[in-house]
Amino acid sequence: IHLACHAQFRTDNPAFSSLFMHDGPLSAESIESLQLSGAVVVLSGCETALHDGAAGDEAFGLTRAFLVAGAARVLSSLWAVDDATTAQLMGGFHAGLRAGLNPAAALRQAQLAVRARHEHPFYWAAFTLTGGW
Repeated sequence: IHLACHAQFRTDNPAFSSLFMHDGPLSAESIESLQLSGAVVVLSGCETALHDGAAGDEAFGLTRAFLVAGAARVLSSLWAVDDATTAQLMGGFHAGLRAGLNPAAALRQAQLAVRARHEHPFYWAAFTLTGGW
């Protein structure tokens, strides 16, 4: 599942953090009720990996919501990302998956390819892969 859309992390209530879909927001609270058994979920929008862990050991946000829904792995971003280089990185990530790489290896390969053209970590290091234990 690849979702390329805007996101908002709600520090006041992380359960209301949302992805902004064509037909309206999809909240973390709603995401948790989905059935995504074993899915690899890609959230290629800005700041989709933000979370609130201040209330305890568990991080609350969009990434956690997809894991609760059953996703095996979630690829999400830690900061606002550049559209052009994110498109390159995502193309490389999906090409790696199609070539049979596991998601971690596909992400690494894609990051190295973008890094070869754009050395600054802003362009290639925003995305983190969570899950797959």
